[in-house]
Amino acid sequence: MKGYGEILLGLVLVILGIGMLVIPQVDFFWEALKTVILGFIPIFVLLVGAVFLMIGVSDVREKGEEIESEKEESD
Repeated sequence: MKGYGEILLGLVLVILGIGMLVIPQVDFFWEALKTVILGFIPIFVLLVGAVFLMIGVSDVREKGEEIESEKEESD
C-alpha cells in the first residue's frame, strides 16, 4: 500500500501545483505550456531518432561480425 500512497500524494501535489499556476493567470499558463511543448517536441524527436540510430548501427555491426565469423569457419 505504500506505493499507492506515494502515487496519490504525487497526484495531489501535481494537481495543487497546476492549480496554483492556473487560477491566478490562466492565459499566461497556456501560453507558457504551449511554448514548452513546442520546444520539447523537436528535442524529443531528435533524442528518439538518435536512440534508434544507435540501435540500428549496433545491429548492423553484430550482423557483420556474424558474417565474418561464418566466412572464417567455412574457410
